[in-house]
Amino acid sequence: MATKRQKKKAINTAKKVAKKNPTILIVFLVVILLAGGVVAALYFTGFFDRFKATNNGSAQTSIVDSLGTGNNGGGNAGAGTATSTEHTHSEDGIVEDIVYDNFQIHFLELGNKYTGDSTYIKAGNTDILIDAGSRGNSATTIVNYVKQYCTDGKLEYVISTHNHQDHIAGFGGNAGNSSTKNYKGEKVSKTGVLYYFDVETFIDFTYAGINEKDENGKTILVTYNNKTAKSSDYGSNTEYGGYLAAREYAVSKGTNWYTAKELWDSNNTKFTLADGITMDILYNYYYFNETKEVNDYSVCTLFNYNEKHFLFTGDLEEKGETKLTEYYDGITPEKTLPHCDLFKGGHHGSYTASNEVLLSKITPRICCVCCCAGATEYTKTSNNQFPSQAFIDRIAKYTSRVYVTTLFNEKTETNESMNGIIIVSFNGSNLGLQATNNLTRLKDTEWFNEEIYVDSSGNNLNSKGYYTAESAGVTKVKRRIWPADGVQ
Repeated sequence: MATKRQKKKAINTAKKVAKKNPTILIVFLVVILLAGGVVAALYFTGFFDRFKATNNGSAQTSIVDSLGTGNNGGGNAGAGTATSTEHTHSEDGIVEDIVYDNFQIHFLELGNKYTGDSTYIKAGNTDILIDAGSRGNSATTIVNYVKQYCTDGKLEYVISTHNHQDHIAGFGGNAGNSSTKNYKGEKVSKTGVLYYFDVETFIDFTYAGINEKDENGKTILVTYNNKTAKSSDYGSNTEYGGYLAAREYAVSKGTNWYTAKELWDSNNTKFTLADGITMDILYNYYYFNETKEVNDYSVCTLFNYNEKHFLFTGDLEEKGETKLTEYYDGITPEKTLPHCDLFKGGHHGSYTASNEVLLSKITPRICCVCCCAGATEYTKTSNNQFPSQAFIDRIAKYTSRVYVTTLFNEKTETNESMNGIIIVSFNGSNLGLQATNNLTRLKDTEWFNEEIYVDSSGNNLNSKGYYTAESAGVTKVKRRIWPADGVQ
């Protein structure tokens, strides 16, 4: 700020110059007026606000053409269109229709009719993949999507939660052909994730549960030690055998492989991913003990970015969730489950998972569910089809921000995007939320509020197909109900 003496001196100097050459003074005044006009124009068009936003915090992008449009029967990862950040909506620190660069979590659609899980995470320059289900062409879908972000061809961490096909099938993928190559352009025999990418660290489950026949021909579950299992013992044509073969291939190429039990035995459960971002392999009682419920073998992870937390529990069921919360009893900070800004809905939104014993501790703010809503793959009982009514009754107490990747269309018996590929991101201050199809909350979707017909057992179809108003002995019901006392 100029002093009065400095101002007076400048005026006197201008007067002296004007006496000698009045033209110079006129030019000087014109320049000042023009400069003032430019500044005013920039101010009123919001230039300085945009400049301030660009330089305050980290980089951010809208949903760009690296994301799929989400309307091709399970997601066509790849050729989407941009959505301008000028239309973002901010609510309680959650900014919709934006993706922040620092930390991104992508819940993928797998491009086939089977319910399955695969989540890609980017933390700074670190690439992480959790699970690679399911059977069918999911391996190709996952590879084509992830390689757009993992441009160096190297996944620093890959986590396989448990040995069900809808979580592991894409690691091995299908048999390749003469054009099947890895990211280096080298020919490989399979289409799977572990064949295409280099993997620095691979973390998987301690035990595997395999359905076998006893001497009477009855199907029984047999538990095997996943650490000592070899593909030659199972055959590469089996789901688990193909998974083991893919793991063996990765290890032969230099991948460091650990089971979750090994990490806990060696006190090596926290990994730094980027500045301020860490990943914890959480304790699970069933890393160390056998169970007849394979889902409870799931590797559980917690991602932390400053004071924000993002929880993944695989397909952990009620017994597993109970054991988890018993260990994290809150006695010390290290044994405390924090409030989570994101919770990946347990076991695809099953009625057996995401129980109150866990939800009451993590009090989730956003819940993303990887499933084909309404698919009858596992049950004809409408209320138990993913995402189940019991799951909704429990999660509604904590958040209305529940999102689902995929929808099963009963009329065409095909999959469509519900929200599509869902992306939750964080820049150190705000959470970004984006999806390739829409950001309609589950409770507000047409599927959720649709009226359907069920029989006395609660089934919405029999061997002849789905019930209609003309079917005998059926009742019209609303497919799902959001509890009156749930978060609105």
